[in-house]
Amino acid sequence: MLFDKTTQLLTAGIYYTGIRHKAIANNLANINTPNYKAMDVVFRNQLELFVKTQTPGADHAITALPLPTTILAPYLSDQRISIELNTVDIDQEQVKLTENTLFHNSCLQLLGSKLRILKASVSGNV
Repeated sequence: MLFDKTTQLLTAGIYYTGIRHKAIANNLANINTPNYKAMDVVFRNQLELFVKTQTPGADHAITALPLPTTILAPYLSDQRISIELNTVDIDQEQVKLTENTLFHNSCLQLLGSKLRILKASVSGNV
């Protein structure tokens, strides 16, 4: 088995954080758009499902990942009232962006480490 469940999970994490990053960037781009409803992407359940449904030894492509769930953020009436009924809160979006970036970078670093170990073992430099 060349790529184990950990490698597949890290690849899925990178894929999902990329999608979530686009949603957050879209929210920030529409911060002054009247009636715009902030979106977020939830992928924790999809990652858990992905892990549970993988068959050991099977080669699963990234295209086999389930689609993440896109949700609309609720009105933030107690935190931010907007005359335009826009639900984007810049502070929350910045926190989500930072959290998403950290998770994405962590997945990239871990996957890079695993691939370096695999490369070393194949080339006999272990």
